[in-house]
Amino acid sequence: MFCHNADFNYKRKCKPLNNIVKKMCFNANELTMDNLPKPMIHLGGLIFISVNTFQTQICVHIRLYVKDNRGILNPTKDGVSMKPDVWSAFHGQLSSFRPYGKFESAFIVKKDICLFNFSDKDNECVSIQRLFQRKDSSFQFVPERVLLNGENLGKLRDSFELVFECVKNKLLTHTLCEYVVPEVDRLPENEHDLNYGRQS
Repeated sequence: MFCHNADFNYKRKCKPLNNIVKKMCFNANELTMDNLPKPMIHLGGLIFISVNTFQTQICVHIRLYVKDNRGILNPTKDGVSMKPDVWSAFHGQLSSFRPYGKFESAFIVKKDICLFNFSDKDNECVSIQRLFQRKDSSFQFVPERVLLNGENLGKLRDSFELVFECVKNKLLTHTLCEYVVPEVDRLPENEHDLNYGRQS
């Protein structure tokens, strides 16, 4: 097994020649500290937790962002993604985790992620890293990884209810779009088109 700590820098480049070009480059949907979407929670520094849906799969993300010279936040590859059940189990273990209780300790959650305690007597520091299970049932670390300090950990512990609410809303939205909306679309546009089996 191995740990990977690559230095990723994926800042989007936009070098305006003047203020007009600068305004054209700015997208209202781009993230700044002043317009964070509801499913995105600031954990301190440039670490954020968010919930999104990709190909019908809901995921909770803990990720490091970078800020460009316009204050736009862009995600890096330093982060981890968890399914809701893994997030719930992880948060349960994190609630009882004491970084100063046992240095250089680690625990695995649902064979999906591993938390390493790199804290010392002066500072809290943990690493969360994804695991990959091979065909021979052995496990290997993958580069998906994020480092959290004491401030990040404290806010992460306090974020469970907000994240859980976001997950529930995403599940409800997915259910409505996948099952309810198609059924509604099959209905006639008005009641006169309904056939009640009556004879006029």
